[in-house]
Amino acid sequence: MKHFKPEEFACKCCGKIKVDSWFGTKLDRAREIAGVAFVITSGYRCPTYNISVGGKKNSAHVHGKAVDILASNSTHRFFIMEGLMKAGFNRIGIGADFIHADTDETKQEGVIWHYYD
Repeated sequence: MKHFKPEEFACKCCGKIKVDSWFGTKLDRAREIAGVAFVITSGYRCPTYNISVGGKKNSAHVHGKAVDILASNSTHRFFIMEGLMKAGFNRIGIGADFIHADTDETKQEGVIWHYYD
């Protein structure tokens, strides 16, 4: 990947790194389009860590097909969202200070959801 180091995707519990190659290619493209840094706050999660942070049992993070990206302000959030959508991501979640993106083909596509009210 051009814009990311493998360590950025490491599990915070066990240190294992797992990134689906197609996912990584799309994420690199999204970063290129966005023109802003993507700070990965959560990449791969081993099953133990995923449970500890309240992740869903079959989370795309466990398969190396998801990331959460820091979005510290609305401008940054806009550019991240634009890059993700133009790169072809169609599963996006919006949190108070992060954007989730995944390519889990076993889940519904064409969705955007939020983690806060």
